[in-house]
Amino acid sequence: MADIVFAFDPALDRPIPVPEAAPATVAEAITAAPLEALRAAVATAHESKAAVFVLCGRILDPLRASPAQAATLRSMILDLAAEGCRTVWMADDATASAEAARMLGEPKGLAFVTPLEPLHLEVRGLGVELFVARGTFATAAALAAPTVAVSMEAAFVPLRRRLVVGWDSGHWNAERWDAVLPEAARADATATGADREAEAVRRLPGWSQPDTLCVWGSRRVQHLPAGVRHLPSLQPRSAHESQAGGCATLALVDRAEPADTPAATGRSAAAAVAPIPHADWSHADWRHSWHEVPTQRVAWQTITVASPAGGDEELATTIWSALENLPAAPQSAVEIVRCSVECGTSVPRRVRVAEISAETLARVRQLFDGRTVRGWCHELSADSSESLAPLGRGRSGGRPGSTTSFSTALADIVMQIEQQPAPPMPAAMARESAWLALELIESI
Repeated sequence: MADIVFAFDPALDRPIPVPEAAPATVAEAITAAPLEALRAAVATAHESKAAVFVLCGRILDPLRASPAQAATLRSMILDLAAEGCRTVWMADDATASAEAARMLGEPKGLAFVTPLEPLHLEVRGLGVELFVARGTFATAAALAAPTVAVSMEAAFVPLRRRLVVGWDSGHWNAERWDAVLPEAARADATATGADREAEAVRRLPGWSQPDTLCVWGSRRVQHLPAGVRHLPSLQPRSAHESQAGGCATLALVDRAEPADTPAATGRSAAAAVAPIPHADWSHADWRHSWHEVPTQRVAWQTITVASPAGGDEELATTIWSALENLPAAPQSAVEIVRCSVECGTSVPRRVRVAEISAETLARVRQLFDGRTVRGWCHELSADSSESLAPLGRGRSGGRPGSTTSFSTALADIVMQIEQQPAPPMPAAMARESAWLALELIESI
């Protein structure tokens, strides 16, 4: 059982690009993925009998949404309201909330939260305060406000829960290297607005207090302070996102019983199934009830196969064998697979793989059957993450004036970048650039 379900960045009005040559079943699954992922989150709220369903990030833009999309979202909100679950829309400002309410026709059970207008609710007898953290001083000021002192002699101490929800725009435009930029670049004065927002949530006062939980939605993995919960998106949008999509559930009180028997805890078997009094709730850390539930309907995955020799037929057989043994991602209708071919640091083989990639993909796709194999091969290329160490000065024995000496120098440069504590560029980017340079020379 959960009290609140969090859903980040459904972006219903922003379709996921469908790869070229994708069969109808794959194209349909990709097109429907954003809505189906939101349906999965709503189903989680129904099944857990949640009292609040929180939407944050990009939800549905009134300037982009179709009438069908608005009607579908309105229907979801009304269905939740019919079961006593209130939908809370986290908005950037009052204008955005007014436009969203107008688009949906102000359905019953919908409430808005903006940085300047927090929301106060009562959920199962507990006072709940919802705030938006969007890099503004309004949220910080609200959290820093002193709380009312309660006498310890009072017979009953009311419980309160404060939830701070924020998010950034990482990977909204599918930046390839966004998640692997050096920390120095993030702290630089030229950092993006999303990075400044992430830094703002780290400085918010009150997030470490026992009655406060801070939630940060992002499509990229971040090092958040201990106690700040990372909320993934409902559905990944590209292969650049390294985490699975999901929603999150939260119980406002820790209802879990200890592993000891009722006799060991001094409670009878009948009392063990009874609700825990408020006095007992106050001693448990309710924030540990955070739980992620998979919602993604399309997954991106990279598989690596070794192919030091052979033509398109041999390579296609190797790839198909790997696809058949591919474990299915949870909740995914289909997996978009990128195949990375290990060439044993042979530059001629890397060039050969590029030459036969089209024929190989055609052979693999002819064997695709969505009823038996969930992985559809979208891209094929030589493995750009292979180490260049075997080509380095200590192993290559390069001759001055030859291409081998160039590859040796290039390998040494890449290895120096990999060994630096604060490299000027991501190591993966350096390796890929070096391999591309060697392949270009080989193909001339």
